[in-house]
Amino acid sequence: MKLIKYIAVLVMLAAMLTACGGKKASDYNKEGMKYYDSGDYDQAEEYLKKATDLEKNNKTYKQNYAMIMIQQSKLDSAISLFESTISTKDSKSAKKSNKYAYRGLGMAHMRKKDYAKAIEYFDLALGIDIVPEWNTDIKYYKANAALMSGNTGLALEMYSDIIDTDPKNGDAYEARAKINYEMGYYASAVNDYNNALLYKEKAFEIYIGLAASCFKTDHNKEAEEALFAASLLDIKSDRDKFYLGVVHYYQKKYASAKPEMQYALANGIEDACFYLAEMELMDGNYDKAKEYFERYLSSASVDSPAVCNDLACCCIYDKDYEKAKEWIDKGLTYGQSGVLRDLKKNEIVCLEQMGRLNEAREKLESFVTEYPDDEAAKTEYEYLGTRVFQQAK
Repeated sequence: MKLIKYIAVLVMLAAMLTACGGKKASDYNKEGMKYYDSGDYDQAEEYLKKATDLEKNNKTYKQNYAMIMIQQSKLDSAISLFESTISTKDSKSAKKSNKYAYRGLGMAHMRKKDYAKAIEYFDLALGIDIVPEWNTDIKYYKANAALMSGNTGLALEMYSDIIDTDPKNGDAYEARAKINYEMGYYASAVNDYNNALLYKEKAFEIYIGLAASCFKTDHNKEAEEALFAASLLDIKSDRDKFYLGVVHYYQKKYASAKPEMQYALANGIEDACFYLAEMELMDGNYDKAKEYFERYLSSASVDSPAVCNDLACCCIYDKDYEKAKEWIDKGLTYGQSGVLRDLKKNEIVCLEQMGRLNEAREKLESFVTEYPDDEAAKTEYEYLGTRVFQQAK
């Protein structure tokens, strides 16, 4: 009897101690998410692991833990956790959980640079017809994965879908404007940048993008107005100083722009390499320009066909036609772009200089058909045709 009473006391004491000091899985999950929101991922990982250890079958805790694993670059662990939460049930809660898991799997595969797989998972998430408020976020991720894989057309489609659903989404207008500019759809870029200015806070990047697009469409007055508006924005950081340098670059104030870009580069802003390269190119310093362009490409998240063309030009000036052709080939892999015409023209130059005259003539014949307004190309076609005939004789 005494033994039974003793055991009962111990049980009561244990219950009291648990009630006073013990934590439940939900407590660990709650604290872990607080650390997650504050950016302390080490602490978040520790607490969320405890939550999942206590309740191994709780899908919410697993998915929260998986998101931390993505932030910690433990991508295989994240993928395994998300996969373990996918259900074949048809209930609303199961569908919601699956949608979140597919989104997470897409994010993890993006980090692994498996963009095709990431897009597959984002499509699976978008195919689940509940929680529509998540769709915009998922479409942004899908657009980014498409851009990273060089599929600018799909990225453009995603941003257009977002805008169709939310016509006042300034971020989507700005993102679509950048792609339109890169692809050479300059009038569309102008419209998108103007809409971005309507629906989001005025910023250097929007004004600069608008100005660059206006210059391409020969709306020089509007371009200068956009640059002037940008020059009036407050300078709050080194990044803002860099943007002011970009404004001066487009205003052709190179004496100001060059030291501003050098300052930006010294402070870790690698995008400054592009503008420094362009200015070195203008000055005929091709080796220095090439160095800056290559550094820019190595730091950029997405390759630029325009930079590939610029690098090809540097190599052509150095008479390194083999290397120039390599850059041109790379630039052409992106398909439609604002420099597609220049790339094709420079390709013909390289082929001719490398003595591959028959190939050059075939390319030039196609070029003249595609761009009938290019009188210089027509003249070269007649000249090159004679050279190829003489060589064949």
